[in-house]
Amino acid sequence: MTLGILIVPPVFSQENTIFYVSPGSFTASNVPPLGTPYTIPQTIVVRNGDNVARLIYITSEIPPEGQTTPGYEPIPNENWVRPIPTSVLIQADNFALIKVSINIPRQENLTGQKWEVWIPVERQPLPEEIGVLRPTARIRIETTSVLPPLRGVTYYLALLISVILVIVAVVVVAWILSRSKGVKRGRALLRTD
Repeated sequence: MTLGILIVPPVFSQENTIFYVSPGSFTASNVPPLGTPYTIPQTIVVRNGDNVARLIYITSEIPPEGQTTPGYEPIPNENWVRPIPTSVLIQADNFALIKVSINIPRQENLTGQKWEVWIPVERQPLPEEIGVLRPTARIRIETTSVLPPLRGVTYYLALLISVILVIVAVVVVAWILSRSKGVKRGRALLRTD
């Protein structure tokens, strides 16, 4: 049985009930440009309503100019957004949960931004299939209006000092215990002689 070519554009991706993503679009508000990964709370559900297990691939991409939600610009770099996992085998009539990690550089000019990124999901076609089903989640990203406080050098310095103090305390206690046992053994030897 050969299926016709089926390329599903992102706008209509949710009409397919066999293979789809949910929600089809959502807003991630107050995303901090930390310079380190930040996992947004919203989870994307990928549904495989087929009667066989399907391998799927999840990526991120910059939307074409003019195809974003009004008021949003295409994200400057799709590498700032990473779906987790990037591939997964979904059993027949089952689903997978996809998290999204965002790592926006820590720069003042990246605050107060409104971007859109697309998370297309493709399933590996079976040998008899031709074409691609490609439902896409559209994520609108709104960054915080100010840079969040940085855990500065003082935080890491305090953490390092705490670790060193604990290590020193353990070494001192071990040394004192070994010395007290050594003194007791010495006294015991002197008494037996």
